[in-house]
Amino acid sequence: MRKELRVVGLLAMLVSAEQAVAQSNLPVSSLCDLQDKVARGEHQRVRVEGVFLPGMEGQYLVAANCSENSTSIEFDLKTHRNLKTLWRMARNPREGKNVHGDGQPVLVVFEGEFYGPPVPDPKLPPAISKVYHPGWDNNAMTKLDVSSIQSVKPVPPDNPCAPPKSGPNGWPCFQHDPVPRQEGPQASSGLSHEAVGHAQGTSAP
Repeated sequence: MRKELRVVGLLAMLVSAEQAVAQSNLPVSSLCDLQDKVARGEHQRVRVEGVFLPGMEGQYLVAANCSENSTSIEFDLKTHRNLKTLWRMARNPREGKNVHGDGQPVLVVFEGEFYGPPVPDPKLPPAISKVYHPGWDNNAMTKLDVSSIQSVKPVPPDNPCAPPKSGPNGWPCFQHDPVPRQEGPQASSGLSHEAVGHAQGTSAP
């Protein structure tokens, strides 16, 4: 009897934890604002809406108003609520049951920890550190560690991030952003990984 009560108690705690995650009081932030305002080396807890883009080379969150930027997505889920729905909707209709290659874009609200651009290696010379802008996965300058999937919806046809009818694998709202937007035209002076490796006295992989 005691074991049964313990099991029931644990289940109740898990349900309560999932409900607490699902019932977040955080306001929904603009992805574009977060990409602009969360500074290099900083992070904050957020609830954010965007278009989720899954693929073999990475997973990203983008928004129509700042389509030149992308946020790298990593899942560290505290609840699996809406996870099956997300992958079902992201499934590539041409590739069968699983997501192989580039899946379908999905309109989502994620909650998690939002990270600004990573800090350059402190061993770099100051002159190089000032112009070198390391990114996260595939040069996305920001990252979101997702703890819960708040909502999952199809991307409306009138949304600029909706896939073109001529090719469901086309991602009109996705580009690799080589540097933070706030750096503006100065970003063209960014250094390659090879140059940084040579500056550190090492060869880049």
